[in-house]
Amino acid sequence: MLPVWADCQGPVETIVVGDSQTGSSWSKSYFGNFLQTCLEKDFVVFGKGGSVLSSWLGKGNLDNVEIIQRDPLNPQLNIGIGDAVPLCKKRISPMLDAYAPKKILFFFGDNYIASPDDEIARETEALMKLITEKNISSSDCYFLTPTYEMQIQTKRNVPRKNLANTQRIATVIKKTLKDRCQHLDGLELMKDSAFYDGNELLKRILIEGKPGCSGAASNDNIHICGEAAKDLAQKVCRILNHY
Repeated sequence: MLPVWADCQGPVETIVVGDSQTGSSWSKSYFGNFLQTCLEKDFVVFGKGGSVLSSWLGKGNLDNVEIIQRDPLNPQLNIGIGDAVPLCKKRISPMLDAYAPKKILFFFGDNYIASPDDEIARETEALMKLITEKNISSSDCYFLTPTYEMQIQTKRNVPRKNLANTQRIATVIKKTLKDRCQHLDGLELMKDSAFYDGNELLKRILIEGKPGCSGAASNDNIHICGEAAKDLAQKVCRILNHY
């Protein structure tokens, strides 16, 4: 028997789906940790480390990776892997049917750093085809693409994460979205941030009581954390909440 929280409860105002920036079991200081604090009304957030769009579409992949759920009652709920997770929490199509959101935000891109443009375009197109089939208007669909690297102490642990690659991925996604979903460029959002160092990096500033931005993570250049992650989340919330 699935646990009581397995049932998908809709409708909600906003659904958010993303990779480890949005939900991971090992940090309390990423984008998703802060986004939930500024989303208005009912929402549900799903994040899975290492995932790309195909992980949440069709038959999916990476079902052996834990999914983190966030909602107004659960700030970080590990809902498990494989068959323990109902389809309405791990596949976008049944997710949209069950939760009937007014708005949806996707945040993907960093896990495409080794992928060719045609693969990124193909997966983005599959998502947009689904969005069209579900009659979700472009005014209610948002796609956030990655931002700058984090400062590191000694050696970047993800060499392929760089500005050129981030720009490439964002360009392919934006071109494929066309007029079906709004593109939120993480680079544009953070270029005027107080936490941007002006030299293509985001400052690593810890938040008390929020682990995952220091120690073993000090060379993690790909996961936005601490004050920079909080700032990005708040900028996105202002867009979603129409401030």
